Amino acid sequence: MKMEFSAGGIVYRVLNNKFEFALILDLYGKWTFPKGHIETQEKPEDAALREIEEEIGLKNTKIIELLEKIDYWFKFDDQTIHKYVYFYLVETDGKEELVHQVAEVSEAKWFTPEETMDIISYPEQNQPILIKAFEKLGISANTNKIK
Repeated sequence: MKMEFSAGGIVYRVLNNKFEFALILDLYGKWTFPKGHIETQEKPEDAALREIEEEIGLKNTKIIELLEKIDYWFKFDDQTIHKYVYFYLVETDGKEELVHQVAEVSEAKWFTPEETMDIISYPEQNQPILIKAFEKLGISANTNKIK
């Protein structure tokens, strides 16, 4: 058995008094959060910010808090892998354009909370994390207004 560790972010901005969330379209055609492997001696929060910059080009980001640490098992090349992923709530000022990493990401876009909840892939994993992010920000999936 092999273990892997990744980190990523639920990245949001407030534009015109409305929340938007950044998602990537991965190479499997799934909309998800930017994330990637934690390098040796790297802290999970540093890995999350690095991966966000690499995958969607945002440099002006700030971690608000750790939302969730999930783990799951999968098989790859006949090897069983136990993967741990740290998900952080990450704020950006919204002034930078999303520039996706062509090698690993097909597209990156901003979505309203409703759109994010509707379009997110891997819903059994990602929807609870999104709901937690919405709760922390004081919004619901049914509204795009700041409370």
